[in-house]
Amino acid sequence: MIIRPRIIYVVRLGEVEAEHLVAVSESIQEHFALESRVMENQEILPCTLDHARNQYNSNLILKKLLQICPADALKILGITNFDLFSPIFSYVFGEAQFGGKGAVISTFRLRGDTDGRVLPGCPPLCDRVEKEAIHELGHTFGLRHCADPDCVMHYSVGVQCADRKFAFFCRACRELMLWHMAADLFLKA
Repeated sequence: MIIRPRIIYVVRLGEVEAEHLVAVSESIQEHFALESRVMENQEILPCTLDHARNQYNSNLILKKLLQICPADALKILGITNFDLFSPIFSYVFGEAQFGGKGAVISTFRLRGDTDGRVLPGCPPLCDRVEKEAIHELGHTFGLRHCADPDCVMHYSVGVQCADRKFAFFCRACRELMLWHMAADLFLKA
């Protein structure tokens, strides 16, 4: 009997608010209709910190996430409060392996201030974190950025764009995500 991975793991990377982990886990179950489990805290490894930038390399974090990925994981999503960058961007809200297993997001820039502080009058941080989690997991299921500014897969150039879009897929992205999900669930065993 073949056991197919069907769980999306949410991994706390450092000091992340429990409410964000719970909200993301519930949102994953709602949007993907898959079980979501929160894993124990995995500290961000010092080797992912770029001292010159004072930011953490999202590519290296993804690599580390894949090394700790449980055998029954369909996907793994890391959540951190640290400022992330990708070598081609000065900062990122998150990053994912396109069509792969791993994704990581950060609450740091989603707080609305480049110093990671929550600005007065901002929408709830949990809303932004949920949207970014769904967005990055969408990439792991093979979704690209969407032209629809309301779709969760729309590219966010800043927190204002993240606030404008909804926390769900447009019809076209939803259908494509379900198609890719079926391939991940039933064809990759």
